[in-house]
Amino acid sequence: MVVDIDLPEMTGIEMCEVLQDSGRGLPCILITGRTDARTRSLAAQSDAVAVLFKPFEEEPLLDAIARAIRSIPP
Repeated sequence: MVVDIDLPEMTGIEMCEVLQDSGRGLPCILITGRTDARTRSLAAQSDAVAVLFKPFEEEPLLDAIARAIRSIPP
């Protein structure tokens, strides 16, 4: 799942945590345009496969997607 950290109702980090806690979690790739220390700290503490800061090239996104797919148990 590719999700922006900044969502209207909750953060993307919270959304990933809610899905994990419900047993329906997917590997999560976080994206954000924010580069402040608080956002970086929250993202670093998450269980995300990757955190990408906008703007980013397509190669890091494709690499993160490949890692996420590999992290899914068979």
